[in-house]
Amino acid sequence: MKTLLRIDASARINGSNTRVLADYFQTKWLSHNPEDKVIHRCLASNPIPHITNETIKAFQHADELSSNRTLSDTLIDELKRADHLLIGSPLYNLTLPSTLKAYFDHVVRAGLTFEVRQGNYRGLLTGKTATLITARGSKSSPTDDFQTTYLRKILAFIGIDAVDVVALDGLTLDQQTKEKAISCAQQQIDDLLNRTVSPVWQGEFSEYDKQQINFLRAGQADAIVKGDAQAYAELCADNIQLLIPSQDVITGRNALLEAEQKLFSRTKFASFQKIPLHIERSGNLAVEVGRQEVTMHKHHDTDGIFSTCQKYTHVFRLTPQGWRFAMLMSNPNE
Repeated sequence: MKTLLRIDASARINGSNTRVLADYFQTKWLSHNPEDKVIHRCLASNPIPHITNETIKAFQHADELSSNRTLSDTLIDELKRADHLLIGSPLYNLTLPSTLKAYFDHVVRAGLTFEVRQGNYRGLLTGKTATLITARGSKSSPTDDFQTTYLRKILAFIGIDAVDVVALDGLTLDQQTKEKAISCAQQQIDDLLNRTVSPVWQGEFSEYDKQQINFLRAGQADAIVKGDAQAYAELCADNIQLLIPSQDVITGRNALLEAEQKLFSRTKFASFQKIPLHIERSGNLAVEVGRQEVTMHKHHDTDGIFSTCQKYTHVFRLTPQGWRFAMLMSNPNE
């Protein structure tokens, strides 16, 4: 049995988009793990007070009144007992709500959640995972979202570096945009929770075959985020085919290289994540289906980041050099 620690940071008890998605996440989590325990911290109904001089003194000196660190001890105990941390946090004035910052001020404590060893900081809450659900009314931009950057860094500081982000943006633009954003976020949550189940490998795959195919997937994501068309092309067979909705088929490694160079010159990918669901082998070919989440922004584009969810089908071919991409096909955006 595992423990899910859920923290809601929105000041709104009702009408909060992050709460709606956190509810969805919790429901799905329990459907996968019905025996699991949930610890729920609502920072609106039970706000965490900002630390005071007395609190800091109690943190630093054991002889100070223990009552000044009772809340901190309780919060840290909850965090230590948790296997997964779920944080729902809207964007307030380019950053996180002050109650959530106060929460971290109470749980980031030397000797309990981090230590200093030979001049180096080391997080003590290793082996845990986290999901961040963030929301904002406008379209996001990589230059003004201090919230996600801070949350990733503070969690890594205490040892939680396996962090997934489900980001909602454009919620105040129009109803259609909002509904699409929520639907995509719900699908992303489904995929994140399904990821705990390994993809189905059907057919004769050795461990080395699986390792190579996993390497291709990881290499593709790395090349796309870095904008390295050459590295991407090297993962592909000579007669690679790229099928993009509403566009002509691109055939051959050189043609793919040229197409990706053009794409990377006008578009930067902030993230690229694949969730493979089923892989079936037939001879020297293997067909994979799954879902992918892509976050990108066009250079000089004031609209900021664009996120999309897609289903995909890939074909791998076993060549003399090992497994390579033979066909890449993405379905229209959802």
